[in-house]
Amino acid sequence: MNENKMPFWKHIEELRKHIIHCFCAIVISTIVLMNNRNIIFDCIIFGPAKTNFITYRIFYKIANSFLGIHLNSISFLYKNLEIQNRQIFGQFHIYVWTCFIGGIILSFPYVFYEFWKFIKPALSDEEKKYSIWILIMVTFLFFLGIFFGYFILCPFLIHFGYSFRISHIPKNIFDLSDYISLIVHSVLSMGIIFLFPFFIFFLTKMELISYSFLKKYRKHAFLIMLVLASAITPGDILSTIIVLIPLMILYQVSIYISFHTNKKPLD
Repeated sequence: MNENKMPFWKHIEELRKHIIHCFCAIVISTIVLMNNRNIIFDCIIFGPAKTNFITYRIFYKIANSFLGIHLNSISFLYKNLEIQNRQIFGQFHIYVWTCFIGGIILSFPYVFYEFWKFIKPALSDEEKKYSIWILIMVTFLFFLGIFFGYFILCPFLIHFGYSFRISHIPKNIFDLSDYISLIVHSVLSMGIIFLFPFFIFFLTKMELISYSFLKKYRKHAFLIMLVLASAITPGDILSTIIVLIPLMILYQVSIYISFHTNKKPLD
């Protein structure tokens, strides 16, 4: 039977196969991360909690070399963060959950590839020619967002939480689950947000959105992006601006993509 005329239950069966493949990839990636927990936690997860984190060192170097500001008494972190666990199985739950999320991130290119294989038979021959470029673009945007969330957003959020004090009496000793949630939320949210140009490309192809629509409602989109940036960050101006800038750039890129995706864009 022709793939394009496959009955509904055959599509469900095919989708089930792709979901199983994706699940297996995530499980394998999770096991790999669980077997390297020292690297995952000591070097990566708790990296932004250390004073010698690469983002802090680059910031110091830029401030000292280019801005002429000597950060002798002012720094991101005065000392390594104090992180505590207050639950009996807290560290075990964090260990499994973090490795599972990491497995999803690590296997994302393959998961998207399986998704693309499922919808590929419904595409035209011309659209199939661009499959490899779409896979590369989506993978690049996702990991670009992951790196932005980890190396840029997380350090500023940690700095804000560490430096903001209502009084010198309470000590800032952070809970393990809160710290892990901050890292995972920041990294994953930025990874998904950076896929925005792909969603625009997909919606434009489906003729659900157009270049003229994106251009016309740019001011409304800016307000939505401002609210989104405020929701992701704790609300301080600096962190909000850090998130808002890439969102604005992504929106402009999306307008450009929509313009070239539409063969006859409306004015």
